[in-house]
Amino acid sequence: MMKTETRTFDDVVLVTKVTRYTPAERIGLLSGDCILSFGPHPPHAIVSDNDLLGTLKRSDLLFIMRGKTAFKLAYNEGIEGATFEAGRPLEDVTVPTGVNWPHYWGGMQNTGELILVPDHISPLWAILPPLLYARFRNWQMLAAISLVWCVGIIEGPVTLAMAYLVSVAAALFGGASMMREASERQGYVPRGSYQIARGSDAAALEIITAERMRRIRAGLPPVLPSDEPTQEAAEAAA
Repeated sequence: MMKTETRTFDDVVLVTKVTRYTPAERIGLLSGDCILSFGPHPPHAIVSDNDLLGTLKRSDLLFIMRGKTAFKLAYNEGIEGATFEAGRPLEDVTVPTGVNWPHYWGGMQNTGELILVPDHISPLWAILPPLLYARFRNWQMLAAISLVWCVGIIEGPVTLAMAYLVSVAAALFGGASMMREASERQGYVPRGSYQIARGSDAAALEIITAERMRRIRAGLPPVLPSDEPTQEAAEAAA
């Protein structure tokens, strides 16, 4: 079972705006994000002294709450293009401890739909390749596998078994790189390098990001009252 600890974040910065086509947008920041730390620096230090941003490395992480989901975002090329203001304190935030948060590649379509592909895909996914391709929206491979399996069903059990083994091998050896390449072919533009504690949180982050992007592009406030980080939301993110 994942270990957790309960913390209070009195020092919170709210992202109020992210200008399009800027580094802040490219690394994955969104309006409405609550930043709890800038690498080794607390939020108030960055707000009071922007020169500290120059000390951050590409590998440094921003610790963020987006609605009900906590995650870490690589600083990469920086946060130019984002504006901030002091946010409300977050109390009784439960966060995982003593574990490595898996890395994810982020990609986004023009529609605002986010996809998160882990650097390492569990072999369990390869047992049922159609579920793997459906989860990561690799529709071309899903269609190809479905066609091959249908042919195998028609031809007989030997052909079907061979088709299954080939599809499992493709999923195992292609893995994350195949998923990322397929996502880019389908129009997903690289949008951030993430660390997320659980796979279920990655799915939740995809959902809330798509909804938030829809609201931003419609000129609506990015955050609904039900999305604001609360004690229950923070615990759910852990």
